[in-house]
Amino acid sequence: MWRLQGAQDEDAMMFQSMADKGHYRKKGGSRQGIYVLSPSGDLLSSVNSLNPDVVIDIIKKGLTRWEALSEQQKALPKNFSKKIEHRWEDSYPSDGLILKGAKSDLLSDPPSFDNRGDRWNMDHIWFNKNEVQLWVPKNYKVDTIYECPKLIKERLFRFHFLDNVRGQTLPFATQEIKDSQLSMEVTGSTDSTTTFSISGNANAVANGNWLLGDNDWTPNQSLNHGIKTQILGSAKYDKVKNQFIEFELVILGEWFGKTQNNGRHTGPENGHIGIFYTISNDPERRIIAPAFVDMYNADWIKKPL
Repeated sequence: MWRLQGAQDEDAMMFQSMADKGHYRKKGGSRQGIYVLSPSGDLLSSVNSLNPDVVIDIIKKGLTRWEALSEQQKALPKNFSKKIEHRWEDSYPSDGLILKGAKSDLLSDPPSFDNRGDRWNMDHIWFNKNEVQLWVPKNYKVDTIYECPKLIKERLFRFHFLDNVRGQTLPFATQEIKDSQLSMEVTGSTDSTTTFSISGNANAVANGNWLLGDNDWTPNQSLNHGIKTQILGSAKYDKVKNQFIEFELVILGEWFGKTQNNGRHTGPENGHIGIFYTISNDPERRIIAPAFVDMYNADWIKKPL
């Protein structure tokens, strides 16, 4: 959705022209929602709603209008080009580490598995082949404790361990990560594999001005927010293939404040969220780019020209 509502490729611009006629009835800004569209460029129906009855009704209206279209209207325009200049998926690190994650509000203290919020969000974390090696200590001796380098910690604490359960939030700047620790401890090792326990914590605080320049994420207002995270996890590394074959992270986040679009404008001023990441083995979904891939601290990410 992020690419479709901002890119200048022909397919994205075609979508934008249709979406501008939809439920928001304006150009620019968010175009989130559910759309029923024809290949010829006709908007048949649209809505942005979490109510399943409303969504089903809009889809049915769109299908009714679809049936009334001519065969020509149901086909792509003859001059339509499928050429795409840029997609973030072009940077997908096929030989790297791809983690899939899920986040949810935790409504009790201490957190309880059975007492979670009704909203949740998902995302991916990408590490390329070279970055995977930054997770692994050179010494495989049991009880070795290895502090992960800054690149790994910033990838997680700036772009992923965030409060975006209820809506899109903002990444943190480097200087907004006040404290951060993330260590790997060798718990077992054989000729072919090494197992690790993972632990860490961080404190990210954004007070005042936006520090990440003028870009697609620049907010219209300054809102104080932050999150403290505690991390536990485990992993198994294949020393022959030089890749992780098991990897799990459980994160408890204590958030405060709000950002422009993260859905915290009504409700408490603070709370807890639970986050879980594990290896993604789904070949179709794992290529979906992380939400903040354009802000990644990585020179292998291909940017638009």
